[in-house]
Amino acid sequence: MAMGFSSIQTSHLRPSCPSYFSVFRSCPRSSSSRSLWTRTRPEVCAAKAAHDTFSNNTTISLNPVHYHTERESNGTKSAWNNKVFALREEKKVMEHYFGRNISRAGGIKTNSQERLEGFTHVSTCDKLVENSEGSYCKIIDYGQLDKTPGEGNHVDKVNGEGNHVDKVNGYAHDGLGVSTSSRVENINLEKVNGHAREGPGQLGVVNGSQLGKTSKVRKGTDSGRNKDEAAAVIKGDKSHAKASAIKAASKADNDCKQDLRMRLNTTYDKVLVVNSVSVAKKVVKMLTDQYRNLVHACDTEVAKIEVKRETPVDHGEIICFSIYSGPGVDFGNGKSCIWVDVLDGGGKELLIEFAPFFEDPSIKKVWHNYSFDNHVIENYGLKLSGFHADTMHMARLWDSSRRIKGGYSLEALTRDPKVMSGAEQCHLKDLVGKISMKTIFGRKKVKTDGKEGKLTIIDPVEVLQREERKLWICYSALDAISTLNLYESMKNQLGKKPWEIDGNPVSGKSMFDFYEKYWQPFGELLVQMETEGMLVDREHLAEIEKQAKAEQVVAANRFRRWASSYCTDAKYMNVGSDVQLRQLLFGGTVNSKDSDQAIPTERTFRVPNIDKVIGDGKDTTPKYRNITLHGIGVNLPAEIYTASGWPSVGGDALKILSGKVSSEFHFMDDDIDDVGDACETVSDEYLVKQENMSEYVDTSAYGTAFEAFKPKEKGKEACHAIAALCQVCSIDSLISNFILPLQSSNISGKNRRIHCSLNINTETGRLSARRPNLQNQPALEKDRYKIRQAFVAAPGNSLIVADYGQLELRILAHLSNCKSMLDAFKAGGDFHSRTAMNMYQHIWEAVEKKEVLLEWDPQPGEDKPPVPLLKDTFASERRKAKMLNFSIAYGKTPIGLSRDWKVSVQDAEQTVKLWYKERQEVRLWQEKRKEEAAKHGHVRTLLGRERWFPSIARASRAQRGHIERAAINTPVQGSAADVAMCAMLEISNNAHLNDLGWRLLLQVHDEVILEGPSESAEVAKAIVVECMSKPFNGKNFLKVDLAVDAKCAQNWYSAK
Repeated sequence: MAMGFSSIQTSHLRPSCPSYFSVFRSCPRSSSSRSLWTRTRPEVCAAKAAHDTFSNNTTISLNPVHYHTERESNGTKSAWNNKVFALREEKKVMEHYFGRNISRAGGIKTNSQERLEGFTHVSTCDKLVENSEGSYCKIIDYGQLDKTPGEGNHVDKVNGEGNHVDKVNGYAHDGLGVSTSSRVENINLEKVNGHAREGPGQLGVVNGSQLGKTSKVRKGTDSGRNKDEAAAVIKGDKSHAKASAIKAASKADNDCKQDLRMRLNTTYDKVLVVNSVSVAKKVVKMLTDQYRNLVHACDTEVAKIEVKRETPVDHGEIICFSIYSGPGVDFGNGKSCIWVDVLDGGGKELLIEFAPFFEDPSIKKVWHNYSFDNHVIENYGLKLSGFHADTMHMARLWDSSRRIKGGYSLEALTRDPKVMSGAEQCHLKDLVGKISMKTIFGRKKVKTDGKEGKLTIIDPVEVLQREERKLWICYSALDAISTLNLYESMKNQLGKKPWEIDGNPVSGKSMFDFYEKYWQPFGELLVQMETEGMLVDREHLAEIEKQAKAEQVVAANRFRRWASSYCTDAKYMNVGSDVQLRQLLFGGTVNSKDSDQAIPTERTFRVPNIDKVIGDGKDTTPKYRNITLHGIGVNLPAEIYTASGWPSVGGDALKILSGKVSSEFHFMDDDIDDVGDACETVSDEYLVKQENMSEYVDTSAYGTAFEAFKPKEKGKEACHAIAALCQVCSIDSLISNFILPLQSSNISGKNRRIHCSLNINTETGRLSARRPNLQNQPALEKDRYKIRQAFVAAPGNSLIVADYGQLELRILAHLSNCKSMLDAFKAGGDFHSRTAMNMYQHIWEAVEKKEVLLEWDPQPGEDKPPVPLLKDTFASERRKAKMLNFSIAYGKTPIGLSRDWKVSVQDAEQTVKLWYKERQEVRLWQEKRKEEAAKHGHVRTLLGRERWFPSIARASRAQRGHIERAAINTPVQGSAADVAMCAMLEISNNAHLNDLGWRLLLQVHDEVILEGPSESAEVAKAIVVECMSKPFNGKNFLKVDLAVDAKCAQNWYSAK
């Protein structure tokens, strides 16, 4: 018998309002199924309702139901199209409650051989496909659905009545519902898993009623709500019904929160509250004596810090912390977890009592996001030791793809059954994962009219600790409990993964051994580097801020002057407004996606009245005035469009219009005096550039705007004016992203050093930095204000800046065993020139005839080479060779290269073939990596780390192309990260460097920065080069040498 479905569908879920489920009558459920849910998930009532809905052969419609009558179908589709936002939010709640990702179409994705937590035997469709018939999911409680995806999934009995359903969860009507009863006739799902099902696919109409237009509804079971509400829904009185629903939802939210609090409070019996020095002494003695050999999970709660903006170094105040050492520990009266009240129980003095525990290197401590807890504890003068593991790093090593599958927060990890399946301290169903503060303590903000708003707010943590004390204790103690459970699970799961290098197992070793050997000490090193920070010269930053703003004024006025020659009011326009720029440059242009829409020929804008113009009949100067902008009267070509079909005025689009003058020159013949006082801080070099620019620029440097103007002089002026606009954007980016943030006290400590956060959170294993992102400094050639010059050594110290030369290309040569590349690196010199010589026959002949030199090492007294250098004579070919060297390592295709070079795909393919001609080993290696990803779902780096591609089996053609490029790139980029990590560990562990007083400060991909005494700088530099050249315990097992360039200087800029 075909799967039965009711035409009265369950109302769609609203994750933004979990209590929405309370609006509908629950399906009948067994007490066993409910108790199973509540045992395994300490969730809100909405989750229980979701379980009730899914576990009793109830069909959830994830998309609109389409009837066979055209009128009903169109009406339903239209109603649901107005609820796109709600449909997408549905995804969040289903991911959260069922521990699975929801497909883009809105379906539930689970493997047929996996089980949803809360159900003992569940199989479900592997994928739901969104189409014109709608997408559905059928979940059968306790093993009634046995067939695997791809086969016909038949249900012999639904609720014991064949293809009939006695009770349906609700009568859908614009997102509201009334409980009712009905029978179902000849109803079938047309597509599940993308496969056709049996039956005609008709959806029966119940009792002649239609969705949205109901004339009669058969009496059913009242859900307990007011009958007037039900009548209001049937009559179409939406406002009354909505108000009733919101009221019911609010009540249900409170019920849910109370239920959750009751469950969380069960933790209280396990917690010993430490609020005096005497109790602290007893607990510390137990921790450092009878329990010292255990693994202890620790967690802090911190007030007075904005974690997204402020560094924890010298910021924040600890209000409490918790320590959990396992269920077998007893601190008295069966208490296995301790919670220490720093806020009201003794302050810093109470925290200091735990110094023997925190500072003992032999006592193993695990943390989740160790960096944060380490810094806030060390703010009190303690020096943490005994770091054993960071569960966030362990989870990233176990599965690097979780960035797209829920993330690495403690809550996301501990509420994922797959992640926690390795925990042995208690059964999986008894585990209670981390619960967010917002879930427990969040409340709706009350509006001025006394009604609840949509915004959820949380009181300051110190207020919660005092006013919600018991619940707060349970909440914060649960963090430590969850961390230890997560550690046990990750340790066991990593322990089951064999550690493989080049496809060969490392004898008797697992990925947990890899963690202990590499990532555990590396995690501790990163925290030490964060603590050190980098000293910043704020005076230099303040000076270049003035200079940048002044030059921004010059650039903006140059563009306005040019624009006002075509549109008078343009001299008052806001050059930072995309709308105003689009009106000026593309006024009258038709939308590329809808020919019925076009940018108006002119439009009025309200702008600040900077010239103090007094309007007609006015006595006072208004703050704002109106200006009218119209097109410049020239049809500028638009090559880039926004998603909505309008010409783009972003940086890339403007650079196409202006051409290469965007980066080389800024203005044509500006009247600098017009900018007044601002010019006092404009650099002399900058002004000379503007005066002499016409001597350097040829016609080929101009962009597409050049040909749009007649005569050519007008085209030149347009290109330079638009180039000035590009400079406005570029300078603004430097100011807002670099110059201003580096002066903020949020990211610096008391010693004026900047402490950024360094994280292993990229899928390749490379480091990332935030608050601020010091790895994202402008490229040296684009660092027009010498921002790196602000990073300085302390008085008496120097910086060492050392970086690898072409590290990733050397890694590619080693991994692919490419003879041509290995020979080129062995020969040394300019690798990109050698690549160009091997690609192009005419260059090879020129080198053989000694018409050009591959490279030149000047001797004393020589100021120029005897013949031109290859890189000068064949600059274009070398540039392509250089781009190919890096692009092919990243798996870039001829299509992408054709865009970069602005040539046809055929021409790009021909150039790529020239590159591969001498490097067939690289092509073979890349194909093997694609096969590895397809067959095993992952690839490995040099040291054996895995990057998983969980979606490769069901990927579209475009997605598969992206995955294959990642499969090529990861072993190269990830292996480079492995090399850099090993080099940093070598440097950190070098006893001589430590004795000299040198410390690592920062890593920027292939570059490291150290600081130490100036008198030993040269000696330290030689040691650093040696460590980086032989990063694997003093050796280099690669087939290529690791070239390292190092310099000593007083600031970062000078050392480059």
